[in-house]
Order: sequence, then structure tokens, then C-alpha cells
Amino acid sequence: MNLLTTALSKSGLLKMDLDYHLIRASMVIVFLLFGYQKWFEYEAQVLIPYISNGPLISWMYPVFGIRGASWFLGVMEWSICLLLFLGFWSRTAGVLGALGSCGTFVATVTIIPFMPNAWDEVAGGFPAMTGNMPFLMKDVVLLAVSFYLLRQDVVRAMRSGTTNHLIGGLAKIMAGLGLLSEEVEYRMLRASMVIIFAFFGYTKWHQYAAETLVPFISSSPFISWLYPAFGVRGATRFLGLSDWTMFALLYAGFWDKRFGIIGALGSTGTFLTTITIIPFIPGGWDPAAGFPAMAGPVPFLMKDIVLLAVSIYLLKQDVVRMSVFNRKAEMAPEMLSATGVPAPRPA
Repeated sequence: MNLLTTALSKSGLLKMDLDYHLIRASMVIVFLLFGYQKWFEYEAQVLIPYISNGPLISWMYPVFGIRGASWFLGVMEWSICLLLFLGFWSRTAGVLGALGSCGTFVATVTIIPFMPNAWDEVAGGFPAMTGNMPFLMKDVVLLAVSFYLLRQDVVRAMRSGTTNHLIGGLAKIMAGLGLLSEEVEYRMLRASMVIIFAFFGYTKWHQYAAETLVPFISSSPFISWLYPAFGVRGATRFLGLSDWTMFALLYAGFWDKRFGIIGALGSTGTFLTTITIIPFIPGGWDPAAGFPAMAGPVPFLMKDIVLLAVSIYLLKQDVVRMSVFNRKAEMAPEMLSATGVPAPRPA
């Protein structure tokens, strides 16, 4: 494990702000593409079950109508995209973008309990996701990422002295709630990924998921071999076992960073694999609107860009924590020797 940690440390993974920039860039891409497709009629129809069942956004249909609600969301998402992009240079813009992103994914995550036909009855219902639920479940991670960006920009502004009334007020509120600790964002992002692997791993043990995954696995340049090797049902179970392994390792990573590193490596590989399916997925771009108007399974896969960035964040954080632990362990005998206390003998 020490050799792995050392190798990862020398790979450029620990480069300052790498994870922060990757996460911000991934969110810019998501808001840019999802905002674009909302200007088209096909997306207005796709959004009906989401908006109709959203306790915080169902008011948009009486106010704007079906097409107007989609346009409204497109304007909001492109505004947040611009603010998040400007956040690379402006902390105030970054904070405003992160606040908008938090609001966006609070609105989508709260749809989860109200989405009809979200749990497969044949598989026993909850937590066997079906229909629109897998798409919504990924927003748990995107919500955690939105908080991460908010906290990062507030803390960075405070450290650099570039605060204003907005940032100062947010800093006081977040400090009062205990949300300015780096450990809070780390645990939120880890917990969100644990939830993702737990739910998606469970879903893959059932027949309906095996049928749903056919276009994904068949179109993948890296995992299409699973069908010749295991068959349709066996390939899905293989992926379910892989997901649950990542779930167990990431969960154990709360306490043991060695497990966390292995889990984050597996998670990184998982989402690198799913992202590479995007160029090959059939029906991925609306035939009337064309690229980059996402359609079919592509919007579901596009969120994996953010999940990949979070996996790299967790990998970096666990490597840093493991390195610090190793340095302390190496220094401990010297400190004990300096105080005249004999160093403990190895077991």
C-alpha cells in the first residue's frame, strides 16, 4: 500500500487544486449541456414527469406552461453555468453559481419520494430503482458537489481577503452550522458516492436491470466483452458485484484510508468506463436538434463526468491522508526516543 500511495503521489494527483478544477469544470459541462437541450420541444416532453412531481418546481407549469417551463429551466441552467465558469477567477461569481447549483439539485432530489413507478414491483419495490429514479439518484452526488463548490469558494475568499457582504454573511451562517470544516465536504462527497454504489449495485441483481443495461454494455468499448463471457444476466450480476465492492471499500474508507484509496481507484475506473460509452451509444443525440442536444441514455451517462471528478477528489484526499499518517508513524519512534521512552517493538 505504501508503494501505491507513493506512486499516486508522484503521478500528479496531488497537484494543487487539481480536484477542485476538475469538479468545477465537470459541473460547467453538465449545466451547459443540460441547459442547451431544454430549448427543444422533445426535452419539454421528457421533463413532464419530473416537473409535475417536483414539490418545489411543479408551480412552473401553471405559470409558464410546458414549453415555457423548459425554457425557464434552460435560462436558469445557462446562468448557473456562466457563474460557475466565471468562478474559476471570481469568488463572488463562484459563490452565486454554487448557490444556484445547490438550489437546482435540492429541487431535483426532493422529487425522489414523489416520482411514480420509481421502484420495480417485481423486484420487491424499494430500493430496486427503475424508470426515472436512476437518473434522479445521481443528483444526490451533484448536490454534494454543489455544496463542495460553495464551501470552497467561501473559504478561499476568506483566506484571500476578497470578501463582500454576500460571502461574509454566508461564512457566518456556515460557520454557525459547522459547515466550514473541510471534513464536512469530504464526508458528504464520500457518503453520496457510497449511496450511489449501494443503490446501483442492488438494482443490477434483477432481470429488469439486465435488460435496461443492454445498450450500455453492448456499446461500450471496454465492457462489451462481458456478454460473451457471462451472458446478459451474468454480465449484470458481475457489474452488481463490482458496484457493491466499490460501495464496501468507499464506506470502509471513512475509517481506513487504505480501503478508501482502493475504492476510489475502482470508482475512477468505473466512471471512466461509463463515460467512454457516450460516443458509441445509439440514439444519444436528438435527430431533429442534433449534437449537442442530448437524448436517450446520454443525459444519464453525462452526469458520470461529475461522478468521475468526485472519484478523483476522494482518491487525492485519501492519498494525502494516508501520506500524513505514514509520516506520523515514521516520526513516532524518533519522538519517543527523544523523550527517553523506548520505542515499541514491532509485533
